[in-house]
Amino acid sequence: MQRTNLPIVPVQLDSSIAIKISMGGSMFQERTLMGRSDVWHKVKILKGTQYDKEIVLKAILSAIEPAEMIPVKYQASGEDTYFLARNCAHALDKLCKTNLIIKNPGGDPLILIVTLGFASTHDLKLNLQPLLLTALTKKYNPNFKSLDLTEFHKDPDLSKTIYCPLFQQRTFCHILKLTKTAIATVEYLNLQKNELFNLVPLEISTKTTIKYLDLRHNNLISMEALSPIKNLCITKLWLDGNPLCENYSNSRQYIDSALKYCPNLIQLDGVYIRTFGLPLTYVTYFKNESREELVSKFIHHFFTFYDHCDRLSLRVLYSENAFYSMTFGIPGNVAHKRGLAQFTASNFNLLKNGDMNKKRQHIYHGQDNIVVGLKKLPNSYHEKSSFVWDLMYDDGKCLVISVCGLLKVMIHSPQVLWFSRTFSLQAGPEHEYNIINDQYYVDATVEEIPPKDVKSKVPYEPIVPSYYSVNEKKELLIRFSELTMLNDDWCNSYLEEVNWDVRKAILNFIKDYKTSAVSANAFQK
Repeated sequence: MQRTNLPIVPVQLDSSIAIKISMGGSMFQERTLMGRSDVWHKVKILKGTQYDKEIVLKAILSAIEPAEMIPVKYQASGEDTYFLARNCAHALDKLCKTNLIIKNPGGDPLILIVTLGFASTHDLKLNLQPLLLTALTKKYNPNFKSLDLTEFHKDPDLSKTIYCPLFQQRTFCHILKLTKTAIATVEYLNLQKNELFNLVPLEISTKTTIKYLDLRHNNLISMEALSPIKNLCITKLWLDGNPLCENYSNSRQYIDSALKYCPNLIQLDGVYIRTFGLPLTYVTYFKNESREELVSKFIHHFFTFYDHCDRLSLRVLYSENAFYSMTFGIPGNVAHKRGLAQFTASNFNLLKNGDMNKKRQHIYHGQDNIVVGLKKLPNSYHEKSSFVWDLMYDDGKCLVISVCGLLKVMIHSPQVLWFSRTFSLQAGPEHEYNIINDQYYVDATVEEIPPKDVKSKVPYEPIVPSYYSVNEKKELLIRFSELTMLNDDWCNSYLEEVNWDVRKAILNFIKDYKTSAVSANAFQK
C-alpha cells in the first residue's frame, strides 16, 4: 500500500464513476486514494437502516471475495448507514466491479456511495489493537488453557466498533497472531459458528499446542479442509454441523476420513472412537441443536443464580410441588475436619445409619422449603468450563438433565469438590420449564485440586439477567416493591431500565431518592 505526503482531497464514487474504474479508465486521483494506507474511506449504504447490520456487512464482504476489508464504526445517518475502512485497495476495486450495487438476500439490492479519502489516519485515530486484545483475554480460560472464539464477530464489546468475521483469512490470521503474542498456551480452541471454509490460518499460525479443536457449525465442505492441521496433535475434534458431514454414508467412513488428517484422534464429535470393537459411545447427546441450546441456557442460568449470595432468586425456578435433596459422599468425620459440616447437616443418604424420619427432613418439598435447604449449604463457585451435561430424557413435556463438574466451596479455607446434579423439568405455560425434582450429589475429587486452580474473578459470579421468564419478573417486581415501597409502575420502570438487574435498580432508586427525583406519587399503590 502507498503512503504519500500529498494533501488528501476526498473523492466520491457513485455507480457511474465505479463503472469507469472497472472498465480500466485512468481515474488517476481515485486510484491514488484507493492505494493510500494513511486514509480512511467511507462506505455509505443508502436506506441501510431498513436492514440488519450483519446482513448488510455480510452481503458486502461476500461481493468482494476473495478481497477483504474490515468495517469499522458502523452507524446510522438518517435513513442511511455507513462504515469506515482502510488498507483495502483490492476490496474497493472489487466493489467498483459490482457498480456499487450489492445483491441483498434480505430484500432490494444495496446501493453504495464510497467517499475515498474521507479522513486521514492522523486526524481520525482508531486504535483497534487494544480492543482485540481485550476481547481475546476475556475469552481465554487459563485454568483449562481454552480459548472460546465462538461467533467472534458478535462479541458485544468488539462489535460496537469493529466487524471482524473470522471467515476473512487476513482477519483470522491476525487474531491468531495476537493470540500467540497475548496468550501463553492454548490447548482447547473453540471456533464454532464462524462460517469458516478453510483452516489455512491455523497452519500459518503454528499453534502447535492445540489438542482439542471445536469446528462445529462452519462451512467446511470436505474433510480435505483439515489438511492445514495435519501436523497438530489433535485428540478431540468436533465437526458436527459442517457440510462435509453429509459426504459419508456411515460412521466408519466418517471416522476413517477424519483419522487421515488427525491420526491422534480419541474423540470425534463427542464420541470415543478408540473402542476396539466396542460400540461407539457419546459423552453427551442431544437430538437437535435447539435442545442443546435450551439445556445450556438452563444450566448457565441455574448455576449463576446458585452461586450468587442470595439464593432466594432460585425460588421461581422450582414448581410449587418440587422436591430437592442433597447427598454428600465424604464421611462425616473427614468432612468435619475439612470444615464441610454444612454439607453433612443436610445430607440425605439412604446408606447412612439413623432414623428414617430424620432422613425425610432432608427431602425438601415446595418452593419455600427448597430455598431454605439451598441456603443451608455454603457459598460456592461452579467452574462452568469443567461441566459435562446430558439430556437423559425428553418427551417434549418433561426433560431430565444431568450435569457434573467442579465446585469451589467458598469457606474460610476454600476447597474444590466434585458434584453431580440431576434435574427433572416440566413444561408449563408460555414455553416455561420449572424444576420438579432436583437431586444433588457432592463428593471429593479423584485427585486433590488446589483452590487457586479454580479461579473466580469475584467470590460470586454476577447475575447476567438474560433469560428472565414472566414468573421470574413477577417475583422480582414483588421483591423490589417490598424493598422500595414503590408502586408497580415505578418498580417496572426501574427494573426494565436495567434489564431486570435488581441490584442496579436499587442503586438507581437510592440515587434518585437522595436527590429528591422520586415523585411522592411513586409511593401511592
